[in-house]
Amino acid sequence: MNEIDYLLLSDSRDFATDYIALELERRGRAYLRLDRDLLANAHVTLSVDEGALAVDFDEVHAICRESRLKAVYYRAPTYLRETFSRDRSPEEQLKRSQWMSFFRNLTFFSGAHWVNSPSSTFAAENKIVQLRLAKKIGFSIPNTVVTNDIASLPKREMTAIKALDTVVMQFADEEGFAYTEIMGQEELDRSTASIAPIIAQECLEDKVDIRVTVVGSAVFPVAILRDGRGIEGDWRLHKNSVTFKTIELPVEIREQCVSVVKELGLFFGGVDLALVKDTYYFIEVNPTGEWAWLVDAAGLRIDMAICDCLEGVV
Repeated sequence: MNEIDYLLLSDSRDFATDYIALELERRGRAYLRLDRDLLANAHVTLSVDEGALAVDFDEVHAICRESRLKAVYYRAPTYLRETFSRDRSPEEQLKRSQWMSFFRNLTFFSGAHWVNSPSSTFAAENKIVQLRLAKKIGFSIPNTVVTNDIASLPKREMTAIKALDTVVMQFADEEGFAYTEIMGQEELDRSTASIAPIIAQECLEDKVDIRVTVVGSAVFPVAILRDGRGIEGDWRLHKNSVTFKTIELPVEIREQCVSVVKELGLFFGGVDLALVKDTYYFIEVNPTGEWAWLVDAAGLRIDMAICDCLEGVV
């Protein structure tokens, strides 16, 4: 069996992990990629006494030993949303929940360098905790309220309404995803949000969205533009018509981005900022944020930085 130094935990459709695998291969590193959605077709044995994980899958015959494993790149969610579903068979529900638990239990390899660890990722996904930390570090943040009582909100011309957690819903054969919605006061007064809490923030107008990918101490900032200008509302609704322009951040903002990721116990984070005039507002940080599109769209070698981080360089 091949002895493994680096373990990649992901999904077979994750392009970001493709980049990491290719870069590790280019560097001649011994790695193993485990995709959660394909594991049911593999033979895996995790020996607690021996401190080793053996994997047989197609032509792959590999073993990860606790004494040798250097680092783990973790791109799986901390838990599967909607594990229970009346549309899934009992076998499918069981498979989803138990393989996800298996992934979490690979933190058994506690001596390895995790980018990022599931426990840190889980804790860091709480948006209100992020905002409080960012404010403590020195970031400006939008005025923010979490409530299911619309009448309690401050009266504003426009308010940004967001989900408190990622919303992925199934509608027949299609999936729906919730984006940020900008609502006027009249529309907000007519709405009902009593069934669940929402995030209501002051609307940052004339903004430029900035994505800052942080890997250890390395920082990769881009401005997200359409026709050379900032985008009103959620830019992801226009992602097929935007461009990503590499920019320089003020030293203080760079340091704050690194600090907020580090304070959350992470080595990687996708930090979202909004620039209004001369003020950089912290919006959120995604511990499992997407970045693969920036390698080609903006020429940012984030893949190399992550591999450097796995090897303890950054």
